[in-house]
Amino acid sequence: MTYVLGLTGGIGMGKTTISNFLKKFDFKILDADLISRQVISRPATLQQLVACFGQTIIDQNGELDRKALGTIVFNNPGKLAQLDQIMQPLIRAEYTSQLKQARQAKIPVVVIDAALLFEQNYAGKCDAVMTVSLPQELQLKRIMQRDKITKTEALKRIASQIPDEKRKKMATIVIDSSGTVEETQAQVIKWLKINNLIEK
Repeated sequence: MTYVLGLTGGIGMGKTTISNFLKKFDFKILDADLISRQVISRPATLQQLVACFGQTIIDQNGELDRKALGTIVFNNPGKLAQLDQIMQPLIRAEYTSQLKQARQAKIPVVVIDAALLFEQNYAGKCDAVMTVSLPQELQLKRIMQRDKITKTEALKRIASQIPDEKRKKMATIVIDSSGTVEETQAQVIKWLKINNLIEK
């Protein structure tokens, strides 16, 4: 039996750090960002996006300019909804296909790593959901430093996801990432051991 663990958390909360840590246990990671990049690089998907958002989202190399697309969608909820309508069915199909392959290969633990795990209804595919959380003040600081954006832009990105409190209520386990990386990892290890997903 393949155990499916959902991994989620708001932007800048440290979900990727935990996802990278989980790779050490030979878990199969289905990363939403990676799957999204695979799907978005297909010529048919790019054509759909250009038809919807215009030629300005394509860089000099003929590839998607993610920053240009981000600026458009994060400043307009209607445009963000349009992007989701194009991308989400394609991403969902890819997830379903990779999950099926993992089950056929009898992989013990598969991690669905997705910031929009609840918003896109992937939680139903999971045996448990781990969410990463930290105070908004710290979240803002991390996003602004990482993405080199203003506080206003960072707040818009946070607002495009469900509130952290709601995410925490829906999750099986909440990991507090406001401390050191080691402290965060210790919480993950403890939960994995309790649930017999790694050796004690």
